[in-house]
Amino acid sequence: MIDIETLTRLKTMRLSGMAEYFENLADTTTTITLSGPELVKQAVDWEYERRRDSKLHRLRRQACLAQPGAEITELKALPGRRMDTELIGRLAVGTYLAKHQDVILQGPTGAGKTYLACALGNKACQQYRTVLYLPAGELFDRITIAERTGDKKRCLDTLVKVELLIIDDWFLTPPTRPQVQQLHTLIDRRHKTASTIYCTQLPPGQWHDRMEEKILADAIVDRITTNAHATVLDCDDSM
Repeated sequence: MIDIETLTRLKTMRLSGMAEYFENLADTTTTITLSGPELVKQAVDWEYERRRDSKLHRLRRQACLAQPGAEITELKALPGRRMDTELIGRLAVGTYLAKHQDVILQGPTGAGKTYLACALGNKACQQYRTVLYLPAGELFDRITIAERTGDKKRCLDTLVKVELLIIDDWFLTPPTRPQVQQLHTLIDRRHKTASTIYCTQLPPGQWHDRMEEKILADAIVDRITTNAHATVLDCDDSM
């Protein structure tokens, strides 16, 4: 039996999982006797799983996914819906994250781009990687506000460190000249150091025409398309 003082010390040392294990053990009526090493092993396993569960919960909360319940296993090739299930299966494994590759999800409104991106985001969280979902407009707002408040460096550093950045509504509206410059800085810093998922209605061949700064446009399109897995989603009716 673990005494109250020891339980308190475990919680003070932030080993609340081990404390919980011993408290549960004290409440059980089982007659099974465990040796000292077995007790320690089970207590450590309990603490380890508690920390993993806590980290997963935190990663999912911080990801701010538009559809937090999206799961790869729920994707279905329904009649009238077309998607590359083989590629999606390979992306779910997460090798693209380890290789710092990007993903382009193209398709019309209602094709399921956001759901798929969020499902991949959830999968990345389950692999204990940091994820952040942002519509393009909100991404620009964050950087613009940071510029005005003198906090641009910290804002960009935060965005660069995210292992998987999901940008929705990519080029839904043409970016302004300052926004193109912001994009170039962000994409250049993330290139081959982190992964980004772009959800877009436009094929990459039309991105260049949406930007007035043509030199920067060349660099942006080249950085993304030379290091990306691209797939087109389509459907007869909005999903």
